[in-house]
Amino acid sequence: MLSSPPASVLESYAKELQRSWLTGKAFPVWTIAHLRENFPSEQVVQFLLFQIENRALNAIHDTGFWDWRDGELLASLGEFFTSAQSKISIGHLHISPLLHAAIFHSLRLLTSPEESLTQFYFSQRSALTIKEFAFYSRYVIYFDFVPAALLSYAERNNLSVIDKSIWVSKFSRILSAYEEETQEKIEAYQRHNLEKMCQQPVELIQKRWAELRNSEQDVISSVFTEGHSGSDELMKNLFGTTPGEGAGSAAAERARNPLLSAIDYEPRRILMEQFQATTRRVETLRRFELESIPVHKQFVYIQRIFDGNPVAFRHAIEQLNNTTSPEEARKLIQTWRSDKVDAQALSEFEQWVVSRFQS
Repeated sequence: MLSSPPASVLESYAKELQRSWLTGKAFPVWTIAHLRENFPSEQVVQFLLFQIENRALNAIHDTGFWDWRDGELLASLGEFFTSAQSKISIGHLHISPLLHAAIFHSLRLLTSPEESLTQFYFSQRSALTIKEFAFYSRYVIYFDFVPAALLSYAERNNLSVIDKSIWVSKFSRILSAYEEETQEKIEAYQRHNLEKMCQQPVELIQKRWAELRNSEQDVISSVFTEGHSGSDELMKNLFGTTPGEGAGSAAAERARNPLLSAIDYEPRRILMEQFQATTRRVETLRRFELESIPVHKQFVYIQRIFDGNPVAFRHAIEQLNNTTSPEEARKLIQTWRSDKVDAQALSEFEQWVVSRFQS
């Protein structure tokens, strides 16, 4: 299987693809025909549609007048969205951010299929009804044989739901079965689709990823030598905002989403947290640093322990840095327990915290 670069590298590369795909294209509005004619990946188109349709789902859900529990309503809305695609009309001011997110998640799906799809289906719930699972599978093009196999398995075994444990236990088996039946290695499948999407040989794509990663390290190194105001200016240049601006509204937007919306994940926010958490000379004795937690784990902890709020996560890290023993840290962590907190994620985070006292 192809090795996956860091999320921040994929985000930068996605931005480059977005710019190249939009260069020279100026439509008053983008229709479904425009999307398919100008973007060389149906997966990108589907993830773009997911963002649009998910907003409509949120608006309907927020009325509070509908029963979503059995998945019937979601299935009906899926049929409506399919029939309404010919009426898609995206303003030129909206296409750029939608496309960037769609490209990023398509790249992530290709390079980290299990992690990406697991978050897509199960970031908000531990199980989905068959109708819910089928609804979200509409948006999956790359590795679509995985959800198709799971739906077939559920039908044969008269299952009413597909939970995360079944997904995890079957995923690698499905990949192996695909290789046996098609006589195509997963890496070859990845290479083919990546080259078709990016319209370059994989070797050139990986070379560009390496350049972006080296550039990122240079930027981080420069933060080491600058004062706080310098890093704030850097953040403003990179992301159009200084650290802390707009965080509340973004967190609120994610928190209000009652449905599955892993596509809303913005890796730039995680990267921003990494920049803000970069150790400076006066902080070398700090025990807990965000940069010591893998990006994908940060995402899990933020979503499952801190209700999607990266500011709350950073504040928790600061609180932990004020503790002086594993026992004191454990007591602090116990105060975070609630019905909304994933117990397994909290336990894993607690183990990491205790391990830092032993290192």
